[in-house]
Formats: sequence, C-alpha cells, structure tokens
Amino acid sequence: MAIAKMNKLKLISFQNQKNSILEGIQSLQSLELIDISAEYADVPAMRAANRENLDSLSKEWEGYYNEYQELLLFLRGYLPQQKMLDKLRTPKETLTIQEMHEQLAKVDRDLITGTISKAREDLKNYDRVLDSLSEDEIFLAKWQKLTHLPNRTSDQAFIRILTGTVPQTTADTFIREMKENPLIFIEEVFQSKEEYGINVAFDRRDENEVVNFLNENHFTMLNYEFEDIPEIELKRISRERNQILEEVSVLKNQLKGMQNEEWVLKLLIETAYAKFQRIRAKKMLVDERHLFVLEGWLEKSKVDDIREVLEERITSDNFALVVDDVQDDEVAKVPTVLNNNRFISPFENITAMYSLPKYNEIDPTPFLAPFYLVFFGMMLADLGYGLILFAATAIAIKFFRLDKSLKKNLMFFHLLSYPTMIWGLIYGSFFGLELPVVLLSTMDDVNTILLLSVIFGVIQILLGLGLKAYLLFRDKDVLGAISDGVGWIVIFVGLIILILASMVFPNAFLATLGKGVAIGGVAAILIASSLAANNKAAGFGIGLYNLYGITGYVGDIVSYTRLMALGVSGASIALAFNMIIEFLPPLARVTIGILLFVLLHTVNIGLSLLSAYVHGARLIFVEFFGKFYEGGGKPLEPLTTSEEYIDLKNNYNG
Repeated sequence: MAIAKMNKLKLISFQNQKNSILEGIQSLQSLELIDISAEYADVPAMRAANRENLDSLSKEWEGYYNEYQELLLFLRGYLPQQKMLDKLRTPKETLTIQEMHEQLAKVDRDLITGTISKAREDLKNYDRVLDSLSEDEIFLAKWQKLTHLPNRTSDQAFIRILTGTVPQTTADTFIREMKENPLIFIEEVFQSKEEYGINVAFDRRDENEVVNFLNENHFTMLNYEFEDIPEIELKRISRERNQILEEVSVLKNQLKGMQNEEWVLKLLIETAYAKFQRIRAKKMLVDERHLFVLEGWLEKSKVDDIREVLEERITSDNFALVVDDVQDDEVAKVPTVLNNNRFISPFENITAMYSLPKYNEIDPTPFLAPFYLVFFGMMLADLGYGLILFAATAIAIKFFRLDKSLKKNLMFFHLLSYPTMIWGLIYGSFFGLELPVVLLSTMDDVNTILLLSVIFGVIQILLGLGLKAYLLFRDKDVLGAISDGVGWIVIFVGLIILILASMVFPNAFLATLGKGVAIGGVAAILIASSLAANNKAAGFGIGLYNLYGITGYVGDIVSYTRLMALGVSGASIALAFNMIIEFLPPLARVTIGILLFVLLHTVNIGLSLLSAYVHGARLIFVEFFGKFYEGGGKPLEPLTTSEEYIDLKNNYNG
C-alpha cells in the first residue's frame, strides 16, 4: 500500500519497427512517453520527428475519429434501443488492437461508412424538402379559396383583378372605404391576426386611380409562384409528402437493421483513436536515419511486461532497452501511480479529489480510509439506510457491466455501507425507528456522542502530526520534526493525561505528570526552533509564534463536532418524518403513509449521503491533510486506447 516504484526507460530500435513497437506499448496501457524531441535537437546525428507531416496526419486521423463518432451517433438514433437493464448487464467486447484490425479487414469499411453517410445526407435532404413543403402548405392554406391564378389575370380585356394583403391595423377602414368605392369590387379570401387577404377587381380604365388608392392603404401584391391554384397545389404537396415519407420510412427501416454496421463503426472509432494517439506519440521521439529513440515512465513491476511485448513483436537483437531508477533531479517529473489493495483503492478517489501525492511523498490513502469509514458511518448512522446502500451497490457491482471508474466508485460506497449499518446498530436506528437495543441514543446520549467525535478528531490530528514528523525525520530534518511534529504530539499527550487526571480519574500525580509532559513539549518546540535558526533569538520568537498555533488546533478539534451534529440531525429528521406518518388515520397509514414513508426517507437518504460525503471529505482535507500532506503529483498518462466501446485486452502479467 504505497506509491508504485517507477523506472525510466530508454528504448532504441530500428525505424521499420517503430509502428509495431508503439502498438505493442499501447496494448500494455502502462507506459507514459516522455517528450525528448527538444533534448536531442542539438545532436547532429539525431533529429526531431517530422512534425509538419505528423501534425497533418494527426489532424487527419482526429478527423476520422470525429467523423466515425458522428456516424455512430446518427445510426444509434434509428437502431432498436436496448433496455436499460440489458444494456447494463451486457459487457463490452474485449479485443486486442490486432484483433480489431483483423475484424475490420473482413468488411468494406468505405462501403459501410459511405452507405451511412449517404443515408444521413438523404434524410437531411428529405427534411429540407418536407420543411419547404410545410412552408408552401401553410402559405397555400391561407389562399385556398382562390379560384384563379393571381399572376395570370392580364389576359382579361376589361377587368383587372389584383390579389394581395393589407395590414390588420388598417384593414377595417380600408375595406370599408373600398366597399363604398363604386370603382372597386372586393372579395375577402382570408383573415389572420396580422393581415387580410383580398381580391380587388376594377375596370381597367380606372387602374391608375385604383392603384394609387391601394398603395396609399399599404396594399401588397401577392407573389404567387405556383403553377396551379391553391387547391390543386395542396393536393400535389400532399402526394409529394406521402411519397417522401414512404421513402423516409424505407430508409429508416434499413438503418434499424444495421447492427453489424454499428459494430464496425465502434471498431473504426477505437482504431482511429488508437492510431491518432500513436501519431501524437511519434512527435515525442527522436529519429536517426535508421534508428529511433523513445523514453518513458513505467512501473517497476511492469518492466518485464514491456520486455515481453517487445520480444513478442521483434527479436531481442533488434532493440536495446535501458532501465534506470528515478534520479533525485527527476522526482518532480515522475507521474504518480497509487498501488493499494481492493479495500483501500476505492478511497484513492478522495486523495485524487484533493491532489495526488508527489512521487517522493507518502500515499495518504491507507491512513485516511479508516477515518473516512468511521466518519461517514457516524454521520449517516442508520441500519435501514446502510442496508439500502449495501444492497444497491452490491447488486450493481455483481450484475451490471460497469467501466473501471464507475465500478471503483460503487465499491467506495459499498464499503461505506458497512460502517453505516454498524453505527445504525450503535444508535439503534432503523429508518428512524428505535431498535430494541440502543447503545447510544441520539436523543439522550448527545454529550457522549460529542465526546466520541472529539476523541476521533484528536486521534486523527495526532496521526497527521506523527506522519509529519516521520516525513521530516525521513528527510533528515530532525529539528523540524521536533518543532512541527513531535513537540505538538507531546503537548497533546500531556493535555490528555491532565484532562483525564482532572475530570475522569482524579489523580494529583497524573495531573502533575500531564502538566510536565505538556510543558516538555512546549520546551521542545522552543529549543528546536531556536537551534534551527541562524539567529537564536529570532528562532525562539518563531517558536513562540508557532505555539500560538494551539488556537488553530482547538478550532480543528471543534470541527469534529459535526460528526455528532450531522448524525443527530439525520436521526431527528427521520424521526420527524415517522411522526408525520403516525399522525395519519389508521387507513391512511397503510396507503398514503407507505408512499410518504418511501418518499420522505428517500429525500433524507439523499441529503444525509451528500452531507456525510462532503463533510467527511472536508475533515480529511482540512483537519488531516493540513498537518502533513502537500500533494501536487501528476497522474500517469500512458499511451492507450479510448476503450469507449471496446475494452483493450491485456495479455501481459502486469
């Protein structure tokens, strides 16, 4: 349970083996490449990779990847949707990169992608045509009373008919005036909120006068671009729409049967992403005419795996592999890999949420895990809630197909269900109902629970100070270890003895001993601070200032009272919900009461889970990590595949 030991690797091989080697490294999913292109820039025999060409290839394959993703997204919109439970139960396929290529070699990828692309474009065109038909239909529906073509009335010898609209704001006055005008005959075609549609007939001899009158009243001529009257055109549109909808239906039915094409697209996405990543990796290498060099970080335990990968693809005579330990000046560059057992590793998410440790730090995860378990259980503290959390996470982990990250998160909450049930038994709480046996009552034993909270807090603070002292001793800073760690531990031990001897087990000798131990801790801090400083007086002053930090420790200890507060509040809310249900009439309790019970406790579970998660993390980050932990490490970023749709098979030992 620690930070994994890392090695720095340097690999030299022939140019014609580069693609095969990078693919093998990618299949290992454990080697982070180091960009060494600038390091060898001044070496005449070596040159950085052809970046211009690689940039072009990188953009090309990134384009392929995005295109395949878009095609898959389009196709999935028409494929039969798998039921959620079936989807969760179905595991992803697991293939090697070579197996992906072998499956793609059996199909015509261009034909498949071309067919789907054409279908997508055809559907877009159909949509555009249907939209256009809908617009035309709306227009024609307004004018469907027309029995003539508005643009073809010029062949009438004595009468002219103008068709158009007038705004609703002026229509009433305008139409009234036109009806009163002996020169004009008006026919209303339609009326809407915005306008009137009208036919205006008049003697051609009066055309100038009539046209001027119409213009004065904001008459707008109808621009009619259709060949037939609206009634006939509407029938044509209906026929065209039905034909298009039939063609769309046929095309969608074809898409529904493209499950094999969906699989091919998944293969294409995974291989394109893998290719894209290998091209990016080539930018980090340096080349000679016949050879290339790469460097990278790898866990020490997986060095044999990469030898196996290389020997599987090329003979040992065709490569040189140099494995070095991490040097002191490289520590800041080394990625951090946490290596914990299956019970501790789920809590790595808490550490990562704060910051991964640097390579030369200690992994705080094994130290925070027991406290987080206790804190979370103490704050949620209900047997019923714990059973629900246990069952839900156990079922999901056992029966559902989950990616590594989600499975790890579910295991985290599964582990938290155990202390929740234990503290629920201690508090005697089952969905807010009191169990026959109650060890600590959230109603009557609040002070005892408060004391327990403080005790847990003191223990965690002492552990944080102990880890701080250990790290300083490890780095040969003895005086710093005494002033920042050991001295404070001694003070706390002395104060604990004093409190016990004064308030719990009255004993004058122990009380005096406690005072002496605490004073000894104070003296140790002052002496160590003085000796560590070049100016002894200034060092003594620094020691006195550091002792002022006792106020901060008091605040830290007080923070742990939230363990009591949240546990008691959650239990009180659950009890209040149950009381609400008890107030209902007997018949209502077994009807609406059951629904209320489920609903209200679901709300309380959600809020209590969130509170326990957040406040537990806060106690770890502020009160615990603040004593010894710096963080700032960077995660390992190995050359790998996306594993979005297909898990990469790893046949190696690591």
